Amino acid sequence: MKISKVAVAAVLAVGGCSSTSSPTPQAEAPSAPGAAAAVRVGPAGSACELPVSFELAEDWEPKAVDVEALGELAELARVGVFNVRCEIDAKPAGNIGFLRVHVAGGLSGAPRDHLKMFVKASSRGQEVSGATYSDVQIGGGQAAEVTWESYNKVLDHKSKYSAFALNTKDGAMVVQLSPFGADEHPGMLPAFQLAERTLEITS
Repeated sequence: MKISKVAVAAVLAVGGCSSTSSPTPQAEAPSAPGAAAAVRVGPAGSACELPVSFELAEDWEPKAVDVEALGELAELARVGVFNVRCEIDAKPAGNIGFLRVHVAGGLSGAPRDHLKMFVKASSRGQEVSGATYSDVQIGGGQAAEVTWESYNKVLDHKSKYSAFALNTKDGAMVVQLSPFGADEHPGMLPAFQLAERTLEITS
């Protein structure tokens, strides 16, 4: 049985997860005269304060997530030991999905292992296939990335995800591109690549 796009989005998205306080003004990086300033998320005073910072794609809207304040909905913002710290909405840019920053406090080790743990935990009963891992350098440090597909038999819905992981002073971090469906992935991938390319680790 086919399910409407709206119904599937309500089940799959963490869209209701947000901070109980109003977002703080976004910090902007210096820009050349006459050029639009690149908006960064992560620094003090930005919408999401994180142990890293990176540039946002145009019109993507970040919002801090306080998992503990979500009460009964907290599990929607957890992937195994990872908690969502920041949710960046692609809808204002014309796509359906999010770029989410997850942190597992106190977790260390190989970034590739973090990703394997994350992918397994995120499946939540879905069929996972095509997971492709690679070790990379991000922000001048050791990191790893993965792309995989999942299929929800109940909803007859196919999704495609990308994520990268690295270690920070707050613990292991996974930044996940989470489109509504597999067809949204190509249009949202440049935003994920921008975050990966411009990421800086806070000292």
